[in-house]
Amino acid sequence: MKYQIVEEFPHSIMEKGKSPVISIYIDTKIKKPDRLENHIYFKNLVREAQESIKRKEVRGFRDLFSLFKIMEDDALFWEGATEGMAILADDEECIVYKLPISVTNRAIVADSFYIKPILKSYQLNGHYHVLALKGDNYALYEADRHRIHRIHLDEKDSTIDGVLGDEKTVPHKSVGTPTGQVLHGHGSAKDEKKVDQLKFFRYADAFIQEQYSNHYKVPLILVGLDENQGEFRKLSKNQYLIKEGIISDIDSMDEKTLYDKVQGVMEGIFKQQLKEWMEAFTEAHAKDLGSDDVVQIARAITDNRVGALYLEEDKFHPGRFDISHGSIVEGKSEDQYSGDIYDDMAEAVLSRGGEVIILEKGEMPTDRDIAAVYRF
Repeated sequence: MKYQIVEEFPHSIMEKGKSPVISIYIDTKIKKPDRLENHIYFKNLVREAQESIKRKEVRGFRDLFSLFKIMEDDALFWEGATEGMAILADDEECIVYKLPISVTNRAIVADSFYIKPILKSYQLNGHYHVLALKGDNYALYEADRHRIHRIHLDEKDSTIDGVLGDEKTVPHKSVGTPTGQVLHGHGSAKDEKKVDQLKFFRYADAFIQEQYSNHYKVPLILVGLDENQGEFRKLSKNQYLIKEGIISDIDSMDEKTLYDKVQGVMEGIFKQQLKEWMEAFTEAHAKDLGSDDVVQIARAITDNRVGALYLEEDKFHPGRFDISHGSIVEGKSEDQYSGDIYDDMAEAVLSRGGEVIILEKGEMPTDRDIAAVYRF
C-alpha cells in the first residue's frame, strides 16, 4: 500500500462510500527546529485513530497502519511540509493534501471523511492559472498561495510562428516608381500583422480553454499590455477568464514580482466575494429564503433547497447528519469514532450541486456558526 500526494478536489476516494474511513489533520511546522517534530504529532494522531479502530473492532486496516509507520519515518515526506496537511484513507487507499493554511490537529474515524479544512483551503488558496500574453507569444503559469511556476508549452502552441506556420501573412512589399511615387500592396503591413495576431489570440484562447481551464476549472488571470488584453478579451470564450487583470509587460517582471501582483488580484477578488456572500444572506433572510437555524437548515438540505451553506471554520460538532430524514444525531466529544454534523451537511449540499462557504467567526453573516441561503 502506498500514499499519493494529490491536488484534485473532490477526489474519487470520497465517492467510494467505504466505511469507516480515517481523516488526519496536522498543523505542520515549516521552520526549524519546530518542523523536526511534525512526525511526532503525526505519530500521536495515528495512535488516536488506531485506538478508535480497535474499540470498534474494525478489521482490515493493518496495511494502512504499516504505511503510516513508513510515512512517520520518511524524512523526505516531512521535508516538503506546508502549513497544514490532510491525510484521508480507507483500508485500500491513502491520499495526502499539502495545505497552504493552518489546521487543528485532529484524528477522526467516521463513516465519511472530514473535509471542511480542505474546503477552506481551496476556497481561499486554491489553484489558478496566469496567462502572460504578448503579441507574438504567451506563457502559462500555475499558482497558489505559496508559489508560482511556469508550465512548459511547446512553441508550436505558444508562439505566433509555431501556430500559424505557413499560414502567416507574407508582408506586402512597397515598390517605387520612376517618378518617385511609392505603391503599396492591398493591405498595410500593420493591418496584416493585426490579422495574424487575432488568429494567434483565438488559437491561444481555445488551446488554454480546452487543455487547461475546462479540466482544472480554476480562475485565469490575464497579464499583458492594455492593447493586447483588450483584443484578447473581446474574442475570448473562456468562462474562467476573470475581469481583473494585470496591465504590464511580462518581460518587465521577474517571477517574484509576478507572484506578488497575482496575489494582490486574488485577495481583492476574495474581499469582493465575501461582501457578496454577506449581502446574499441578508437579502435571502429578509425574504424567508435563508436561515441560521440548524434544524431548519437540516430539513432544507434533505428537501434539496439549500443553494449555499455558510459554516464557521474550525467548529466541530460530534455526531452525524441523516440526509434521508433531515435529522441530526448528536455524538459525544470524547468518542473518536464520531463524525462532524456540519461536515456531513457540507458533503450533502455539495453532492446536490450547492455551494459550501467556510468563514472565520467575524465573517459569518450572523452570530451563529451556521447559515444557509435557500434556492426556493
